[in-house]
Amino acid sequence: MLSDWSDLRTILAIARAGTLSGAARALGVSQSTISRRLQAIERDAGERIFVRSSDGGFEPSALGTRLVGAAEEMRTAFEAARAALGGSQTPVRIATCEAIANAVLTPVLPRWAVEEGGRFDIAVHDDLFSLPDDDFDVLVTPLESAPADMVGSRIARLDWGLYAGEAWLARHPAPLVSGSLAGSAVIAASGSLAEVGAYRWFAGLGGERVASATSPLAMADLAAHGVGIALLPRLVAAGDRRLTELAFSGLPSSDVWMVAKRATAERPQVATFLKWSRRNLKDKARPDG
Repeated sequence: MLSDWSDLRTILAIARAGTLSGAARALGVSQSTISRRLQAIERDAGERIFVRSSDGGFEPSALGTRLVGAAEEMRTAFEAARAALGGSQTPVRIATCEAIANAVLTPVLPRWAVEEGGRFDIAVHDDLFSLPDDDFDVLVTPLESAPADMVGSRIARLDWGLYAGEAWLARHPAPLVSGSLAGSAVIAASGSLAEVGAYRWFAGLGGERVASATSPLAMADLAAHGVGIALLPRLVAAGDRRLTELAFSGLPSSDVWMVAKRATAERPQVATFLKWSRRNLKDKARPDG
């Protein structure tokens, strides 16, 4: 039924991505190639391996679920064998946003290379929650808790503030009314950033949405040029002399989590990295360090 490991790899990629296009991106092939591979596998199996979900995605059938489990086991065994043979130089792939990469990860992660001899690759994405699973080993992002299909730990906490530039302050000398931004120009979050709890809170304050961005660093620049009020992590804005924090009550805070898919977290190098990170990245996201 299965010709070789590539068949299981195809099944695993489709299961993780939930779409043929996502699986194709993960494997570096065309969508038509993935479609042909799946058709051939299902033809040989004599039954469906994936079925369409209500949202149009692909979900494993009963047989597909067994094959996905077998593929996960084979991938874990391969990673363990590669590490045992000295192939542990493959970098741990870390997906995160620009602000967390700059303020939380890059000051500390060089020690991972020195202390553990490990390598890492930081990939900055604007839309973290839509990434195919094969695009990362570890995800670092604000979360309320670890998702059900992932394991990890809270490594930092973000404190937030409302900020504006001198040009905005000159036009609006009166203090804000606590609890509302009605009548004020605001810089909103877009993409996956809009799903972060702090930005949902910000959206609930009202105000006139004059601009939006997927990055707090871009928001900081917009606010500094007088476009409007931005909600920013203090670790991003505290050292920017172009910005002034506005007096406002009830400001939120956010936990930053480092998480990995359960099967990925069992790989020797990833498991070692997660353990090291719990010790060395804890509570690194406050302005005072």
